Amino acid sequence: MAIFLFAKAQDPHAEIQKQAEKFHKKMESAMKDMRDEMKQTSGQEAEPGNLVQEHQKLHNNTLQKEIEFRVNRKVDQLELSINGHSTIGNMEIELLTPNGNKMASIHMKNGNYASWSRVVNVKENHSEFTGNWKFTIKTENVTGEFTLRANGN
Repeated sequence: MAIFLFAKAQDPHAEIQKQAEKFHKKMESAMKDMRDEMKQTSGQEAEPGNLVQEHQKLHNNTLQKEIEFRVNRKVDQLELSINGHSTIGNMEIELLTPNGNKMASIHMKNGNYASWSRVVNVKENHSEFTGNWKFTIKTENVTGEFTLRANGN
């Protein structure tokens, strides 16, 4: 009977350990979501919706600009697009994923028009697509315009 009581005494400890581990995992997930929301830059939404929309007209401009937006785990699908034209000069626009990979690269020279779009299934690839995305714009003596969009559903 003493062995039975000893074995019985081990079960509550194992159950407490299991509950503590479960609680710890929930807290880690909640903390990650909180960090995601805290890292948002002003004017950018953490919820699905319009994550970034930038339209700019250029008149003989030379610039280097970065536009960042954050995609969190609440976004299931991401719609991305880049459109632009260069009447005069050179323009390059790139889209970098959170891990730094180039998803798109658009080059426009004197009189060129370019358009790119893609829908990304974030829900299936959270680790690859959640985090800070970045559009980089480089222009050299450009007269033209561009539009960048990222919309989360």
